[in-house]
Order: sequence, then structure tokens, then C-alpha cells
Amino acid sequence: MNDGWFDQAIDRKNTHSIRWDKYGPDVIPLWVADMDFRPPPAVSQALQARLEHGIFGYSDASAQLKVALVDYMQKKYGWHIDSEWVTFLPGVVTGLHLAVRTLTEPTDHVLIPHPAYDHFKKAVQGANRAFSTYDMKLQDGRYYLDLAQLETLLLPNTRLLMLCNPHNPGGTVFSKKELQDIADFAKAHQLVICADEIHADVILDEGIDHTPIGSIGHGIEERSVALMSLNKAYNFPGIGLAWVICQNPLLQKKLMHDVHTLIPHPHLFAYTATQAALRDGADWHRALLRYLKKNRDLVEQRIKKMPGLSMAHSPATYLAWIDATQLGVADPHGFFLQHGVALSPGQQFGAQHFIRLNFGTQYALLDQALLRMERACREILQ
Repeated sequence: MNDGWFDQAIDRKNTHSIRWDKYGPDVIPLWVADMDFRPPPAVSQALQARLEHGIFGYSDASAQLKVALVDYMQKKYGWHIDSEWVTFLPGVVTGLHLAVRTLTEPTDHVLIPHPAYDHFKKAVQGANRAFSTYDMKLQDGRYYLDLAQLETLLLPNTRLLMLCNPHNPGGTVFSKKELQDIADFAKAHQLVICADEIHADVILDEGIDHTPIGSIGHGIEERSVALMSLNKAYNFPGIGLAWVICQNPLLQKKLMHDVHTLIPHPHLFAYTATQAALRDGADWHRALLRYLKKNRDLVEQRIKKMPGLSMAHSPATYLAWIDATQLGVADPHGFFLQHGVALSPGQQFGAQHFIRLNFGTQYALLDQALLRMERACREILQ
């Protein structure tokens, strides 16, 4: 599979795309985190075969899917899991909200990352839980979690620590040593860890590996919940499937309380797409990562040359977290929108003067968007 597969421009306008239909035809939308690429051919073929079968009744995860998932976790991460630890969900967002609502009591306190995908905050607010935010701090071009700060935020009723690994929007992939330290902290303070690991398979740099929170030992497997999916890495979020891996049967029982009642079954196409990706998507996925890395490198090179903007290196995800503080505009999102580029506003992640750029698109379109951004920056600062 070569770059031509990903270079092919596909018109997504007027397809009810959240990303492409929000703004006018003259705006390049690099915001919502889906990519402008077709998924692996095997996924499309499997979906077509299911469509041609013609019966769309209630469905469940097949034994083959469960076996494939267990095998995948072993080969990809060296993590031997039991299929009994797995609960399938419609999406990772569902898992974030479930974790807060079922693993804490109304009087409990939760720790969530900042900056972070907005559903961390929505989950605790929606459940009416008290919470504090811990900062992902930038040092030597990398965002990291400061355990000393976590200590200062602990309350007697703190029960849940939420992680985002790889970090969205900063791109950090926690090392195994960092995760072990976090696990020791959680054990010492009797915390459960819920980790959003949806970008686990979007690691762009060689020599960096994703480590699932439940795989590190240190006893954390008894007090951790991993939320995972292929939705991002294989680009079918609109029909995607997620799963929870939880080894502790008591925690799993709590999580399952509303599954298949208030939380519906994932639909049959979700199972079909995920199984096809696990079975036959590896070559496509390797080519995707090469393409995304090329796009990431372009973004980093160009942002460095734009007056008023800066960004840390992003070893994972297809999202660039850009600091526009020095640009001197009150609303960086609105500023770039006026110049024809739609980005995710930093307010969504709790950071007013930042913007998030989705580089999961054709190289040529990305280049055009960056040119618009550069012209906008130079107009205001030169």
C-alpha cells in the first residue's frame, strides 16, 4: 500500500459529515478527529458482504472477534488478557461516562487531566461529581504528568484518576516507568484508574511503544479500566466499536450495570468492521502511520516558521496541539476561521489560547491549510 491510497481526495461535503458540513465551502476543516481516508479495503469489503446478506437483526460479538482481540492484545502489546475481562461498548466516550457514574459515589472526588478531550470534564459534570484537574506540564518539548502536583490535589474522598494515553491533545505516550509510578501512586491512595487509550494504535515515532495501563503489573490490574478501540486507527468512528478491559470482576460488574439497558448494544456493522481490521488491516495501518508521520513532520516544520505559534513534538495521534498565545488574538479559533481554516478551539480542552489541528488528511490539502495559516500570522504580526 503506497501513499497514493491516502493522497486520493474524497469529496465529503454534503454527506452529513460533522467536520465537513459545519463551515462553508471555502473553509478547510481540520478540526473533528476523523480522517479523510477510506478505511482498509478489507473493512469495506466485509461491510459490503454484510450489507448484501440483507438481514440487519440484533447482533453480538462473535467468538472469532473475541479470539482475534485476545490475540491482538498479546501480539501488539505483550498483554495476555482473558476474553471474560472484555466488555464491548458503542464508543470510548460511553466508557468515560460509565466509569465516572458507576465506579464512584455521588460524594466522591475525581482527578482529570488538563488539557484534555472535553468528555473527561463532561463525564464528571454530567455525573455531578466533584473533581480537580491536574496539569499535563510541558518540559523539554514533551507533556508529562507531575505526580507531585497530583499529591496536592488529593482529598480524603478522591476515588478515581482518569488518564488519557496517548494524550489528546498533547500527543504524549506515557512510558512504562511513568505508568508504573502512576500505578504505585494509585495503589498508595486507593484510587481506581480509568485510561482512555483510543489512540494506542496511532504511534508515529519509532522506538516508542504504547503500554496499556492494565498490563504493567504492580497490582494495578485489580484497580484499572482500559478503554480501547480501533475507531481512530482504522478510521471508522461513525460505525465504531470500543471495549473495556477490566480484570477486577467487582469493577466490571459495576461498569456493566447500565450496559444493554441504558447503554445499547453496539450495532452489527461495528463488530464487522473491527473484526475485519484485526484480521486483514495490518498492511494498510502501517502505510497509514507512514503517511501520518509525513504529515506530522510537515505541520511541525511549518508551525515553527509561523510568527506567534509554537507546538511541542507530537509522537502519537494525528492531532497537533498549537500554542497561539504569542499571536495576540483573543480567539485563535475565530481568527483562523476568518482566514479559511477551521481548527478545534482550545476552550474545548480548557486552554483558551491554543488550537488543535487534525492532520489526518491529504498532504496537499494540509499544505494549503498551513499556507493560509502562515499568511494569517504574518498579516497580523508583520
